Order: sequence, then C-alpha cells, then structure tokens
Amino acid sequence: MRTQDPETMTPAERDAEVASIFARGLVRAIHAERSRSTRDISEPAESAAGGLELSQHADLSVSARPRG
Repeated sequence: MRTQDPETMTPAERDAEVASIFARGLVRAIHAERSRSTRDISEPAESAAGGLELSQHADLSVSARPRG
C-alpha cells in the first residue's frame, strides 16, 4: 500500500491509486464469492442424508395468522 500524501499526488497518480484500491477490492470480492460458491456446492451432498422427506402426495397448507 502506498503512503504518499494525496495532497502531493498528481491527478493521474490519484486516479491510479483509486483504480488500484478498486481492483484489490474487486479481486477480494471475486475470491470470496468463489469460496462461498464452492462451499455451497459441497454442502447439499453432505446434508442430503438428513434432509426432510415429503411423500409424493403431501398436502401442505398455510393458514392466516390471528391478529393481535
């Protein structure tokens, strides 16, 4: 990370610094998303054995909540 005072930087140097900060953040976000996606893909296989099972003809209903 740079330690140059922004007040002494040229406009081009400030633009480059902002672009560098943005790029590092973007790379971190991509790595985090890929890590999360990889984890999400592996979880269903691990938890499938303990998942809920519904019969093919399960009657599900939802009733209104009482007010109050």
